[in-house]
Amino acid sequence: MITKKLLSKRSISLFIILILLTFCLILIKYFNINTNKRYHHHIDSMNHEDYISEIKSDNTVDGSFSTHLPLIILDTNGEKPKADSSWDDEKGYFTPLNHDPYVKGTISIIDNSNGLNHISDSPNIESDIKIRLRGNTSLTFDKKQYFIKLIDSDGNKNIQNILGMGTEHEWILNISFIDKSLLRNYLALNIAGEIMPNTPDVRYCEVLIKNNNTYEYEGVYLMMESVKQDENRVNISDYDNKFFASSYLLRRDRYDETGITLDNYGRLNNLTNGYLDIKYPSQNDITTSTVNYITNEISEFEKALFSNDPNEFYKYRDFIDQNSFIDYFIINELFANYDSGYHSTYSYKEVGGKINMGPVWDFDMSIDNIKKSPSKLDSTAMHDAPWFRQILKDANFTTKLIERYHELRQNILSNENLIKYIDGTTSFLDNAIKRDWDRWGYFYNSDYLFDTVDENGNSVNRNTKTYDEEIQKIKTTLVTHGNWLDENIDSLYQFSEFSEDNIEKNTFEKSISFLLGSTKDISISNILSIIFILIFIVSIVLIMRD
Repeated sequence: MITKKLLSKRSISLFIILILLTFCLILIKYFNINTNKRYHHHIDSMNHEDYISEIKSDNTVDGSFSTHLPLIILDTNGEKPKADSSWDDEKGYFTPLNHDPYVKGTISIIDNSNGLNHISDSPNIESDIKIRLRGNTSLTFDKKQYFIKLIDSDGNKNIQNILGMGTEHEWILNISFIDKSLLRNYLALNIAGEIMPNTPDVRYCEVLIKNNNTYEYEGVYLMMESVKQDENRVNISDYDNKFFASSYLLRRDRYDETGITLDNYGRLNNLTNGYLDIKYPSQNDITTSTVNYITNEISEFEKALFSNDPNEFYKYRDFIDQNSFIDYFIINELFANYDSGYHSTYSYKEVGGKINMGPVWDFDMSIDNIKKSPSKLDSTAMHDAPWFRQILKDANFTTKLIERYHELRQNILSNENLIKYIDGTTSFLDNAIKRDWDRWGYFYNSDYLFDTVDENGNSVNRNTKTYDEEIQKIKTTLVTHGNWLDENIDSLYQFSEFSEDNIEKNTFEKSISFLLGSTKDISISNILSIIFILIFIVSIVLIMRD
């Protein structure tokens, strides 16, 4: 009798636990919850009073300089970091330069937890470094971007946790000279980080270049993570060259003659733009068999994707994580990041898993900041990006994308949240904005963007002349494009050619479709859901037997 009661209590406990686990799985699946806690510098850091520190006419500062932002001091003993590549007009892409672009120096990071940061303060982190210029077009700009490797006195990797972003030895000091708002990458990456895993972390800072006993003010920057395989970056498993199958990280961009370019089906048949390059595993480690494995997997995916046979076409779902493709599309579309999908476009895959789009990257030209032409706010653009135009032939994918868009617009991507986020960021930057504009205002006030023509044929200058004007332009662009998408995103159905009626389903597929809403998109979470449902049914039977 006692044993039976104990069994009954255990069965009831199991029953309750299974209900909770099943509920959690449903939440993760249908609401696509990102469990990573995103740090937002302007929200989560201590609020400090910021005094106006003057920048001298020669762009130097004295020892009294202070800022509420983390202070980065670079010292390369007067030697200028160099670029590792240059544009080749004849070849039509960037080619490597025949020199070592890195110079050695030191970095000091001052980030007091309860006060302003001064030049004379003791650094939180101090390290030897190797530093070079980074970027492509940005190499021609006066305000440089830097790629930094932390090293010890022997030249080995010096892994450090920089500003709470996790331990690594490779870091980027990034800010786009063409983004006078200083917030496009910060805004887009942090918003995306609330939605998509592995999105690079970013922190605002101000940078000084030390030369003997003088300090040159370089302006506001973002200290940020690079896109690479690592536990704190793109968290996919390490490569083991004893096996040909591997996790991998790819980038679509211009041709890189120093990289590992895939001879994939889409490129060889002129079906996609740009080149897919293997970023991980590294060139020094990867074997020919692994290159072939990655090439074949991408090619098999593309063969299905570009097939005119519905039964073959729908096999594309076996290769990709649809949710990541949907979120990638929505983020870049809303922020009018129309370079995305073509350049600096990443995708990754855990061995045994599916291809994920992301991390998102490089929003310099987003939100109507393309030099040659204004963003078209009454249309979508991501529908033409490689892979996406084909995937949109799947009406079921398009339906999921539209539903996800409207869901995100109710909270994280709402006009209200975006405006609040922008206002909070500009308020946080405070006097750092003035200092940066004092340093680089000659360019910010120039006519960098090409004029456009209005409906009456009159030339319109697209360039703002003040910081407040630029911020208002960003707000107006986001709201205008967002409102248009709210009313017209279902126009994406015009690209749909196939629906579920086009494919043959057996009884098992219909059962899975009923449970999960898709016949071909069975991910690990889907499988776990089925397992838990089966266990749940078994537990019911056990309870009834009790």
